[in-house]
Amino acid sequence: MRSYVLLALGLFFLGQESYAQLLLKNATIINGDAAIKPRKGSLLIRGEKIVQIIDDPAAIPAGVTRVIDCTGKFITPGLMDAHVHLATVDMNRQKRMHAKTDSILENMLRHGITSVRDMAGDAIFLAEYKRAIATGQLTGPDIFYAAQFAGPGYFAMMKGSSRADDDLGTTPWYCAITPQTNIALAVAAAKGAGASGIKIYADLTKEQIAAITREAHARGLQAWSHGTVFPAKPMDGVAAGVNSLSHAGDFAFQQLKGDTLALHGAWAQLYSKSFVFDTTVQVQLLKAMQQRGIFLDPTIFHASNNKLYNAFTVTRIAHRLGVKIVTGTDWIYPEKNEPVPLMNEMLLLVSKCGLTIPEAIQCATLNSATVTGLHDRGQIREGALADLLITNTNPYISLPALFQPEMVIKRGQVRQW
Repeated sequence: MRSYVLLALGLFFLGQESYAQLLLKNATIINGDAAIKPRKGSLLIRGEKIVQIIDDPAAIPAGVTRVIDCTGKFITPGLMDAHVHLATVDMNRQKRMHAKTDSILENMLRHGITSVRDMAGDAIFLAEYKRAIATGQLTGPDIFYAAQFAGPGYFAMMKGSSRADDDLGTTPWYCAITPQTNIALAVAAAKGAGASGIKIYADLTKEQIAAITREAHARGLQAWSHGTVFPAKPMDGVAAGVNSLSHAGDFAFQQLKGDTLALHGAWAQLYSKSFVFDTTVQVQLLKAMQQRGIFLDPTIFHASNNKLYNAFTVTRIAHRLGVKIVTGTDWIYPEKNEPVPLMNEMLLLVSKCGLTIPEAIQCATLNSATVTGLHDRGQIREGALADLLITNTNPYISLPALFQPEMVIKRGQVRQW
């Protein structure tokens, strides 16, 4: 990675400026919490953090080293994609992977994404990038990643995939769980590998899901589950008290007969022409999620591309019942300066699932940060990280404006391309 770091440094500092105290003056401030109305004001940034929100449009506090006039402009929190995969390919092709990942991460930041939740990948690769970005050696969003826990049957099925076979089921980040596994040690190893949470993935019983969730929470980690884990059903994850369920398209499996599911047979039923989606089952499931404070990571852009259109209905009901929704794409990001899938996810939340634009913005800021266990970002408030977007157009009127920011401020540093 060293040669790529040097290359990135040369490009990176052309568009980055740091200031001891920066004032973003006279903007319309969009909080990130949809319940808080936009307000006119100025933001005083010291180092990495927002230290003051100032109502007086003429005020310039002492010690300010740069003032950016934001009259007529809009400031929002930086965005978060809460479901990406940056490191699920064969890590033996390191040189190519670094070049590709460098480009993807810079393009994410260019389009306003300042944090990502990576939902399973090579922890060595991800930790390297997390550290390089945090120390300013590379440009990109902050990375928070999961360790993937699944049964041995899943990892056996994945042999010969794009990932390195030797890692599957044998590392802290790709961990095979059997009845003999010491869950406490497995979770401790995942935390030691830098994971922020456990991805509860496949081939696990409801008892194993509950045990993993308890241990993750005991060690200060999040528990992020697939909607359906096979043979376990969605309600099993809810009963275990996971922090989030991913893939609204998986929720239809709850209505299939039996306490457990067979992977291939269940998918065949779901794609059968005779399958009739039962919304009464979904209401019960989603009410239970709302009561337990479990977030929904619907990945509706992914679902619609796979013709799982029931995901729209699940997400619409979830929103109506007050389930908190996050924005994850589980989709491929472009390497070049091209539109990013997070925009598609947010547009579908508005057009297909009944959310307002302010609510969709909260999903991509405050909610996505919270589900990742982060309370220092996702909202514009005093004491929060200065991860911010400055746009020329009101994103409450035109959501795509978020993805064409005039400036991105990442941890207090101004970035332009």
